[in-house]
Amino acid sequence: MNSHIPMLRLTPQAAGELQGRCTKATSQLQELMRFRKEFDRQLALLIGNDAVRKLNKDTKNALLLADLVKEAA
Repeated sequence: MNSHIPMLRLTPQAAGELQGRCTKATSQLQELMRFRKEFDRQLALLIGNDAVRKLNKDTKNALLLADLVKEAA
């Protein structure tokens, strides 16, 4: 059951490229998280905290339903 998985060896150039792509993806993710946090803050000011919570809950439920439909197909 415990089969040995060989290590992946990268050239220094490939490792550098992979590190650069990882850094870029991490930066983009942090930027999106910062945008979402500010967007949610401003949305809560406009429509209220309860409406934002309901919107988040409805969105999560819609995504779960879409995933279920996709799995069933």
